[in-house]
Amino acid sequence: MLKADAARASAARSQGDFDKYKLAIQQKVRGNLLRPPGLSGNPEAVFEVDQLPSGEVLAIRLKRSSGLPALDDAIERSIRRSSPLPLPEQRDLFQRTLELRFRPLED
Repeated sequence: MLKADAARASAARSQGDFDKYKLAIQQKVRGNLLRPPGLSGNPEAVFEVDQLPSGEVLAIRLKRSSGLPALDDAIERSIRRSSPLPLPEQRDLFQRTLELRFRPLED
């Protein structure tokens, strides 16, 4: 029973660290985002990003559009400007391909 509790605690810590890693990426991208004029609301776009272990962006794919092509393009440019992306403190949390959700305004 103690081993199961320890395993759950370790998994929760790893998930928390992974969430911090993705948040650092999203914050860097949001900081480079030039929002299109006249944007209303806070639509979400989902991108899949391939990166090298150095954080350098290799490929960006739009998985779900925000419904606003100008915003989707602005987010993609922002991802490219953010390369290299932040890396996780724990290197074993690194993932070559990440699914990232972006909204122009902070959540």
